[in-house]
Amino acid sequence: MAKSHYFLLIFIYGFLLSHSSGDWDILNQKKSKHDLLITLKNYCESWRVNVELHNIRNYETVPEECVDYIGKYMSSTQYKIDSQTAIEECTLYLGTSCGLKKDGKDAWIFDIDDTLLSTLPYYKKNGYG
Repeated sequence: MAKSHYFLLIFIYGFLLSHSSGDWDILNQKKSKHDLLITLKNYCESWRVNVELHNIRNYETVPEECVDYIGKYMSSTQYKIDSQTAIEECTLYLGTSCGLKKDGKDAWIFDIDDTLLSTLPYYKKNGYG
């Protein structure tokens, strides 16, 4: 009985070791579990969008495979257009939905992030990673 437990533990250890997340690499992935072809660009774009939507949280760095993609995006016209669109939508919402009295006593409180303070200089300084 003890021998069979020993072999079972060895098998489980071997299985876990061979399937550890440390060996995972997007560049070795060909298809998703839904049979979609995954390219590096698809993966990095999906990662970026899901970070923006807060579906991916508490990440410490951009995945190494995506550093170039994020750098190109944050230096692109698309990033500027995305930022401008966000500003326009916020302005429209605040101007029509908040019931401002426009008596000089209205106050706005902002969370300091890319809303008012661009993190682009930080990302450039740190190689977008």
